[in-house]
Amino acid sequence: MAFRCRIPARVLLALAAALLSLLAAAAAEGRCTFTDSARQAQYDLRPLARPGGGYSVPGHDTGFNFTVNVCGPLPGHSADRVGVRWSRGEHGGTLGVLNTTLHLRGDKLTLTYADGDACPQLPQLRQSAVVSFVCDQEMAGTGHPVFVAEWALCAFMFEWRTPAACPVPILADEASELGGEREAGESGSGDGAREEEASHGAVAFVAVFVVGSVYILGGVLYNRVLNTSSHLRGIEQLPNYRLWRGIFVAAKRVGVAAADGVFYAIDAVSGRRSAIRIDEAEHNIRSELFDMDDDEQDMLPIVRR
Repeated sequence: MAFRCRIPARVLLALAAALLSLLAAAAAEGRCTFTDSARQAQYDLRPLARPGGGYSVPGHDTGFNFTVNVCGPLPGHSADRVGVRWSRGEHGGTLGVLNTTLHLRGDKLTLTYADGDACPQLPQLRQSAVVSFVCDQEMAGTGHPVFVAEWALCAFMFEWRTPAACPVPILADEASELGGEREAGESGSGDGAREEEASHGAVAFVAVFVVGSVYILGGVLYNRVLNTSSHLRGIEQLPNYRLWRGIFVAAKRVGVAAADGVFYAIDAVSGRRSAIRIDEAEHNIRSELFDMDDDEQDMLPIVRR
């Protein structure tokens, strides 16, 4: 008899919605934001994004013109998720794909756009662009990127002075939620390391639990529904039951042998100590019976048991 498993459509839709929400949350985490736990500050460059288009940046005497966007791709291009483009006359190309992972270099935030077109003078390399964000509270609005320099028409540097690059202090409750609050000195870094290790341990535990559960439940369902010709019953329906039982029996025998060895060693040591105590007692009895001094006692043979 053929076995068919039909899952209701609403269950599949619910699972798909949950998966999409998890993927969206993972993608949104850390996008164009950065938390500096050492300085108890946060950075958020999302206000600089232009969904409808990027920022036009002239290349001055290089003859290039650039279009830069942050926290979102440039629209209107066949290549998807382009972060920086260049144009020179009738020609144009891609300097780098979109990147939303910020890095703090000293007091400046940086975004690196890599994997652009091949470099004209060095075809084995790919063009890239680095945007350095500088905190400037006096700059009106969001500021504007400025071209700084280029190297071999391969690496391009931009600077962006903007109030959005200024650090925002983290409140006490936010710091406790993020786990970034540190004590003075080295104790704070130790707490952060322990919290990071704990989080990694929790992730590893959950991963092992999920994989183990899928392995056991999947094996049981297979042996119970599809592998009916084996006539497995009870605990025998577990996946690879004979293998795991053999490993358990072997481990049990090794444990019993190790325990026997430990008990034998303990008995041997205890027996030797008992023999020494008996010899000392015999020596004391001879001393009391014959009232001999130490030199004469040494001349009497003592038979050790």
